[in-house]
Amino acid sequence: MAATLVCATEERPMRRILCALVLGFAAAGTACAEDLGDLKARFKREKGRPYAARMDTVKAIAALATDEAARFLLQVIDDDEDQSIRLNTIHQVAKMPQRLVFERLLRHVRSRDSSLRSTAFHAIAYNRKEALPEDLIKSILAGTDQNMRSNLLRYFARRADPRFVPEVERFLADFPKGATSLTSILVQAKTPAAARILVRIYDDTRKYDRDQVSGMFVAAEPKVRGVLLDVLAGGKRRLVLRAAVLCRRAQVKEAEPALVAAIPKQDTELHAALIEALGAIGASTVPARAAILASLVARSPEVQAAGARALRGAPFPEAVPALANLLESTKDRLVAAETAVTLERITGQQYGDRADLWRRWWATHGRDFDFTKVKPAAGGAVPQVLVDLAIERGAAALKALRQDKPPWLYASHGQGTTALVVLALHAAGFKRRDKAVKAGVSYLLKAPVPDKTYDIGLVAMALEAVGGKRHKRRITECARALMASQNKAGLWGYPSGNGDNSNTQYAVLGLRAAARAGVKIPKRVWTGVRDHFYAAVGKDGGWTYPIRNPAHSSASMTASGVCCLLICLERLTLDDEEGRTLQSAIEKGYAALGALMKLDKDSLYTLYGIERAGVLGGRSSMGGKAWYAPGAKRLVEEQRRDGQWAGTYHPAVDTAFAILFLKRATVPVAAAITGR
Repeated sequence: MAATLVCATEERPMRRILCALVLGFAAAGTACAEDLGDLKARFKREKGRPYAARMDTVKAIAALATDEAARFLLQVIDDDEDQSIRLNTIHQVAKMPQRLVFERLLRHVRSRDSSLRSTAFHAIAYNRKEALPEDLIKSILAGTDQNMRSNLLRYFARRADPRFVPEVERFLADFPKGATSLTSILVQAKTPAAARILVRIYDDTRKYDRDQVSGMFVAAEPKVRGVLLDVLAGGKRRLVLRAAVLCRRAQVKEAEPALVAAIPKQDTELHAALIEALGAIGASTVPARAAILASLVARSPEVQAAGARALRGAPFPEAVPALANLLESTKDRLVAAETAVTLERITGQQYGDRADLWRRWWATHGRDFDFTKVKPAAGGAVPQVLVDLAIERGAAALKALRQDKPPWLYASHGQGTTALVVLALHAAGFKRRDKAVKAGVSYLLKAPVPDKTYDIGLVAMALEAVGGKRHKRRITECARALMASQNKAGLWGYPSGNGDNSNTQYAVLGLRAAARAGVKIPKRVWTGVRDHFYAAVGKDGGWTYPIRNPAHSSASMTASGVCCLLICLERLTLDDEEGRTLQSAIEKGYAALGALMKLDKDSLYTLYGIERAGVLGGRSSMGGKAWYAPGAKRLVEEQRRDGQWAGTYHPAVDTAFAILFLKRATVPVAAAITGR
């Protein structure tokens, strides 16, 4: 066919163009066939190899977007022995345009295998344009499968189906604890009706809610943002409190009148939340400023402290004398500290808690003073008194979160969570005779040695901190469990799996605690850790979570690498050349960590890792960037009024991470070893 066309097109330009196109399509088809054959052979060779490598091949096959490629991947879904490969291949296949893909996915949606059914439906809801059969929709709505109902809501939201809101309401009635699964679906909808439901289910302790919901309101249309104003006017306390928080986070400046109108006569928590929201969005109107000034003379110290904080974001002339009066009259440490900090921030002066000096300065300079010209203090350091108060309030919050058995629990990590809290309470100044610490230690000693790496390492750390010699027997048991689960590559997993740099750091921290308690740790353990981090280092000198060398390192895992190498430096006896090699790897790790860390955004897990890297090695800066002052400032400002911190995990875990950072709780490596 191609030869005939070539002969027939020598004299006519249009025919020459058509011929070239046909030849091009033929060549492309041949190339695709060759590529698919190579990729299929590669996929078969990779059987038994790591998941990531096999999925790279799956993605390459899906990118061909041919019928033959689709049929091969559909066969992988049916036959592959690795369920993770099967389920994740579904998401790749769903992006392919072939009708046969949609029909096969529908067959999986009707499967009895719940994982296959849910994954296939999720892939359809997010990646396909075809409409689902009505009989399937009706059967899902009539069923009790929470995942399928949730996936159907995603499908409705993407298609603006009028059934979306009524079915969300029915879902919440049927699955009250499933509200958190709806956040991403409702954010995607971006309608006033969805926004009203979001306010009802918003949870400020969940990082996902804080980021996604407030982010939606930031970029939302006026009618969607107007939902917050309607809620504020509605008067239901629980919803007003959530709306105030969202107005603050999303900077809904048009909410000023509604926030002022919602201020209650007697409700300390709500009053403080509304005042803080007014300060955050600028308090540009006379009623808003009057409300903040009134909060400074409220009976509640919590409301007074909220008013003082609010004025940092919205200073105006009348604020300075009002703050000086509050500073003179208050007996509450937190109110006094917040007031002094606000005065210093908005004026640039440094008179501390001397109300008389603030009054004298204002009498002289107040008339001509311009708040807009004040620059924040260099480095943005937070006063130590606020740090100390934050630690005290955080420790009190941890005690309030205490349960029975286990005393503190996140997911299935009862011992790990309890050990982390004990470590934080001890760092905050509560010794082993304190009731909460005593309850935690008693639980850790009576429970069997845990079988998860994180838990084992944390138990050893906590028991060594409160009394290494007293608890040496249990610490020894923890050390033996950790040494037994170190793999040939020198690292740890959950403990199963290939291992990762996160589990490894907690294993190494636990073994260091054991060594400090007098447990003998063989040299091979430390050399295995050292050699692993030598082998796994990235081009930038940092590390990432998986074993294989990363293209881009992460701050959390680079902190892990630096900490583990510092502990190896402490525990190994090295000759001069070995010492220089190890020191060089540590220095490169610090440089990478300085470039990677974002102290205003990093997770609390990461901040605790940065604290360990900084304190272990005696560093006030990493890669030329200070780490403690910016991190402490952020934590003090982000602490909730109940004393907790809300991050990625459970309030007990996140609050413990924050306290350990603020307290700089890690025991440093001796200066004689680090040279610092």
